[in-house]
Amino acid sequence: MKRETADQKTIRKLVESEIKRMRLADDLDQAYWVRDLHTGQILYISKDYERIWGRTHATFYAQPNSFLMSVHPEDRQAVLTTNSRIDEISNLLEYRIYKPDGEMRWVTMFTFLLPETSGEPYRQVYFSQDITARKDAFIELVESKVFLQSTLDALSSHIAILDENGVIVAVNSAWRKFGLENGLALKEFGVGANYLKICDLAVGERSEEASVVSEAIWKIISNENAEVSIEYPCHSPAEKRWFVVHITAFNIIQRYIVIAHENITARKLAEERLQENEWKFRSLTEQSSEGIVLVGVDGIIIEWNESEERITGVERERAIGRYIWEVQAKVNPKLAVPEFMERKKGMLRNLLETGETTWIGQPLETEIIKPDGKPVMIQSLVFPIKKDYGFMACIIHRDVTELNKAIEAKILSESKYHSYLENSPISVFIVDQTGKFLEVNQATCNQLGYSRDELLHMLITQVVPSQEINISQKLLMDLIEKGSASAELRFQRKDQTNLTVFSNAVKLSDGTLLAFCTDITGLKLTESKLQESEAFLKSILDNIPEMITVKETETLQFLKVNRPVEEYLGIPNDQIIGKSVHDLFPKNEADFYTAQDKKVIIKKEILDIAEENVITRDSGQRILHEKKIPMFRSDGSPQFILSIAEDVTKKTNLEVESKQRLTMLEAVGKLSKSLRTARTLEDMLPILIDAILEIMQAEIGSIWLYRLEKNDLEPAITRGYENKTGIPTNLPLKPGEGIPGMVFNKDQPHIAREYRLDAVVSETGHNLIESGLGGVTVPLRTAENVIGVINVSVELPREITQDEVQLLSTLSEIAGNAIQRTTLKEQTEHRLRQLSALSSIDRAISSSFDMQVSLEILVSNVISQLNMDAANVLLFNPENQMLEYTTGQGFRSNAIERTFLRLGESYAGRAALERKLIQVLNLKEPGNRLLTTILANENFITYFGVPLIAKGQLKGVLEVFRRSPFEPDEDWLNFLRSLAEQASIAIDNTQMFENLYRSNTELSLAYNATIEGWSRALDLRDKETEGHTQRVTELTLRLARKFEFSDNDLKQIRWGALLHDIGKLGVPDGILHKPEPLSDNEWEVMRLHPRLAYEMLSPIGYLRGALDIPYCHHEKWDGTGYPRGLSAEQIPLSARIFAVVDVWDALRSDRPYRKAWSEEKVIKHIRSLAGSDFDPKIVKECLESGAFTNDAGSY
Repeated sequence: MKRETADQKTIRKLVESEIKRMRLADDLDQAYWVRDLHTGQILYISKDYERIWGRTHATFYAQPNSFLMSVHPEDRQAVLTTNSRIDEISNLLEYRIYKPDGEMRWVTMFTFLLPETSGEPYRQVYFSQDITARKDAFIELVESKVFLQSTLDALSSHIAILDENGVIVAVNSAWRKFGLENGLALKEFGVGANYLKICDLAVGERSEEASVVSEAIWKIISNENAEVSIEYPCHSPAEKRWFVVHITAFNIIQRYIVIAHENITARKLAEERLQENEWKFRSLTEQSSEGIVLVGVDGIIIEWNESEERITGVERERAIGRYIWEVQAKVNPKLAVPEFMERKKGMLRNLLETGETTWIGQPLETEIIKPDGKPVMIQSLVFPIKKDYGFMACIIHRDVTELNKAIEAKILSESKYHSYLENSPISVFIVDQTGKFLEVNQATCNQLGYSRDELLHMLITQVVPSQEINISQKLLMDLIEKGSASAELRFQRKDQTNLTVFSNAVKLSDGTLLAFCTDITGLKLTESKLQESEAFLKSILDNIPEMITVKETETLQFLKVNRPVEEYLGIPNDQIIGKSVHDLFPKNEADFYTAQDKKVIIKKEILDIAEENVITRDSGQRILHEKKIPMFRSDGSPQFILSIAEDVTKKTNLEVESKQRLTMLEAVGKLSKSLRTARTLEDMLPILIDAILEIMQAEIGSIWLYRLEKNDLEPAITRGYENKTGIPTNLPLKPGEGIPGMVFNKDQPHIAREYRLDAVVSETGHNLIESGLGGVTVPLRTAENVIGVINVSVELPREITQDEVQLLSTLSEIAGNAIQRTTLKEQTEHRLRQLSALSSIDRAISSSFDMQVSLEILVSNVISQLNMDAANVLLFNPENQMLEYTTGQGFRSNAIERTFLRLGESYAGRAALERKLIQVLNLKEPGNRLLTTILANENFITYFGVPLIAKGQLKGVLEVFRRSPFEPDEDWLNFLRSLAEQASIAIDNTQMFENLYRSNTELSLAYNATIEGWSRALDLRDKETEGHTQRVTELTLRLARKFEFSDNDLKQIRWGALLHDIGKLGVPDGILHKPEPLSDNEWEVMRLHPRLAYEMLSPIGYLRGALDIPYCHHEKWDGTGYPRGLSAEQIPLSARIFAVVDVWDALRSDRPYRKAWSEEKVIKHIRSLAGSDFDPKIVKECLESGAFTNDAGSY
C-alpha cells in the first residue's frame, strides 16, 4: 500500500472533520447536503431531508439533481441560478416544493463553498428549512392588515393610528383626502409622520386646539385617561367647519392610539339655527301685543309672555310649569264645573297627542275674571306645533273688550249710514284689506250686474279685467299704506262688458276700505274717440314728407307742426308750439317769413314761393318750395295760416348733377368713339389729345408718359405749343420736377390760374412761359397706378372750374386705361414675336445639327426681332485663338466675310476677351471708330457685340448693327442676350454632336476591329475550323435579314456569330486539337465553352446584346442541348438560326477525322434533326430560301 503524502493526509483530515461537523449538524431542524464540485456527486445528506422533502436519500445519491423535480415550476429557474453559483455565499432563497403526495410546502435554501488548502472551492453545502408555518402566518397577517385597511377606508371619519411615540402607522382614505384638500403633502400627515409634532408646530388660530389635542394624546399614552373627545372649529375660507376628535387606545404587543376626527358641521349648524330660531321666537313673544302661551306635549306651560300677564292678570312665574287647564281654571269660572273641566282637558290632550281638533284656528271669545276681579272679554286662537314625539300647542289671546264696545256703538249708527249709502246714485262699497266685498249699495249691484249676495262672496279682483289685476292690487296696497287714493278703474260686469269708473277711496279706522265710484264709461269713450282722431291726424301729418305748420293770425305763433318740421329745426314739438319765427330763426330770416305771412293775411290768398334758399342749423344749405294757405273763420277773416314747405334740395341738385353727368357721358362717349380706330399707341396719342382738347374747348395741351427704365416723364404728344408757350415740353422731367412731375408724384390734380405766378414753376420756367396762360394738370391713371399726366391750358380770363377738373379726371382715367391696354397689347405682341423667334431658333437647333443652318436662322431672327439692319456671327477657333466669320446678313458687300480678328482686336475682339456686352450708340463720335476697315462703307451708327459662351467656354461673338441712332431699353438688351444664348447653345450642340459622332464612329470601328481580331485569333488557334467563323457569320446574317431583324439587332447577331466559339479559349489545346474522338470527360470540358463565353462577354455591356449565339447555339429544340437545357422558343431566335448554319458549315467542311459531307447528305441530315435539334420553321426557311445552295455562297 502506498503511503499517504502530507497533502493527502491533510485533505483526508479536513474531509473527516467536515463530515463530523455535518453529522453534528443533523441535530438542527434543517435539511442539508454536500456536493462535490468536481464530480457533481452528493457526498452527504442529513436525516431531515426525507422529512422535509419527502424523498429518499438513495434517490438523491443516485440522482443529484432529482431534488429539482420537487421544486414548483415558477421557482425552478431561481433555484437553478442559486445552485450554479460557486464563487460566493448565496442569498437566502425562499421557494415552493411539492412532496410526492402532492402537498405543497415552503422552504428556504442557501449555499456556501468549502475551499481546499490551496483556496480553491471543492465542496458546496446546501441548507434547506421548512418555513410553511411561518409563511402561512405571514399571509394571514397580510390578509388581516388588508382587512383592517379596508375597514378603516370604509369609515367616513378621518382616522389615524399612532404608536406610543406619536408616529402615524396607519391612516384611512378619509384622512388622506382631507389632508390633500387642505394643501398638505402626504409626507406631512401620512404614515411615518409624527402627529404630536404636527400638533406642536400648529400656528395661528388652530394652535390652541392643536395643543389641547396633543395634551389629550399624551394622557392616553400615559394611561391617565382611557378615552377623550374634543370639539374644535376648523374653518376654511370657503365654509365654516366643526370637528370632534375621539382619542382612545388599544394594546397589541405595544400601546397604540386611535385618533378619529368626525365632521360635525351639520350638527353645529343645526344647533346654531335652533338657537337663532329660539332667539327669534323669544323676541317675537316678548314684543307681541297679543298674549302668547306655549304648552308642552304633556300639557305643562313652558312660555307665558308679558302681554299674556297683562291680558289675564296672571304673572308668568305663577303660570310656567303648571298645567294649562289649572291656570285657566283660576280666571274662567266655567272651569270650576268638573264636567266642563274634564271636557276642556280632554280636548287639549287630544290636540297634544294627535295635533287635530275641530276648533283649531277658529277664534273663540271667552269672558274671564282677572285676579283683581275685573271682567275681560278675550279672543282665543289655538294651533298645534309638531314635536319629535307629539305636539305642542300655541294659544294666542287678544283683549277684545273695547273692540266689542265700539262695534256695538257702530251698529247703532250704521242704520242711518246704511240708509244714506243705499239711496246714493253712485256706487259705494266696503272691502277688507284682502279685497273681499263687505258691503255694497244698490248702485254697485246695478252697475256690475251682480246681486248683493253674489258680491258679498266675491273679491274685488273678480270684477276687474285679468289684464288690470296687477294695477288694482297695487292701488289696493297704496290705499292701505297711505289711507286714501283716487284713480280710474275698469270693472268687468257680469255680462263680460267693461265699465270705467272714477274711484275715491279711504281707509276706515277698522282697517276696511270705503270706495265711491262714478261711472265715466261714456265720457271715456268720447275722450278715446277724440284722442284716436287726434292721433290719426298727427300720424298723417307726421308721415307727410313736406314740412307743415299752422300759425295763429293774431300772434303768428306756431299752433301745430309735424315731425319733418321738428327734424328740420332739430328741436322737439314742445319747444316749437307757442313760439314765433323770431324765437327760432335769425332776424333776417324771421323778418322774411313774417313779411310773407302778413302778405297772406292781407291778400287772403295762397302764396306760392318757388324757391327759398335757407341755411340749416348745421350750416348746410337747403332749397325749399313753400305754399302758404289762409284758413278763414265763419265771418271770412283769416284765423290760421297753413304752411306746406317741400325740401327740393335733392331734386334741384339732382337736376344739376344730371346735366353735369350728361355732359360727362357725352364726353366719355365721344372719347371712346375716337379711340376705337386706334390700334397702336402711336395712333392713339394724337386721337386722345385732340379729343380731350375738343371736349375741354381748349387749344393747348400735352400728354406726358412715365418711362420706368429712365425714371422720367416724357412729353409723348403736344398741341398748340407752336403758337403759345406754356409748360416747357422740350425735355423730359423727373418725378417731382415742375407741375407735371409734382402731379405725377402726388397723384392729385393741380390748377394754375397763371403758370408764371404759380409757385411750383421754377424761376427759369417763369421766363419761358407766356403771361396770361394757365390751366390744369391731372394724373393719367389706370386701375393700379399712375402712368403719366395730362395738361390742358387756357388763356385768361377763362379759368378752369372744379367741374371741368372732374371731367378731365374722368377722361384721364379712360385715356390711362386705353393707353395701358394698348401698351400691354403691344408688349404682348412683342413678347409673342420674341417667343416665336426663340421657338424657331430652338426648333432649328434641335432639328438640325448643321451649324450653318442654325446660325442663319438665328441671324435672320436677330435682325427682324431687334429691328436692326445687319448681324453676323464670328466663331472662335481655339487652335489659332482667332475669331472667324461664319455667317451674316444685311451687309452691303461681302467684305465682312474676310473678318479674321484676334482676341481684344476691334469691338468683337473686346467682347470676346472681356466676355461682356459691348455697345456703342454712336460710331460717328470721335474715338468710336471700328478698328477694321472692312466695315467703313457700311455707314453703321449703332453697334452691339455679345460674347457667345457655353459651359464657360468662348464659342464666338454675335455682332448687331444699325445705320440710324438707337437707344435700347433693358428689355431689348435682355432679348439680345437671350438670342446670344441660343446662338451659344446652337454652336455648342453642333460641336458636341460632331465630336460625339466622331468618337462613336471611332469606337464602333474599334469594336468591330477588336471582335474581328478575336475571331481571327480563334480561327488561328482552331486550325481545323479555319474560315469557319467568317462563313457562318455571313450566312447567319443573310438568313437573319429574312426574319426582319433591325439594323442594330443584325449588328449584335454579327458580333455574336463572330464570337460564337470564344468560349473555346478556355478549353485546353489537348482537347481542342485532339484528332480522335473525345472521351466523356473531355466532352464535359468541351461543353463548358458556351458558359465560358457567357462569363467572358456578359461583363462587357457593349456586347451584352450579342450573347445569345455564343451562349445558346448548342441548345436543342427538344431541350436536350447544353448548357441550360432550353427548349423550343425559350432559345433565342438568333441562336436557333445560327445552330442550323453552324451544323451546315461543320458537315460541309473537312475535319481531321472525316471528309466533308455532300450537300444532299447534309440537307437530309438537317431535315432529320428538325423538331429535335432544330426549330422546324428555321430549317424550312433555310432550305427553301436557297441560302445553302452553291449559288448562295462559296462552299
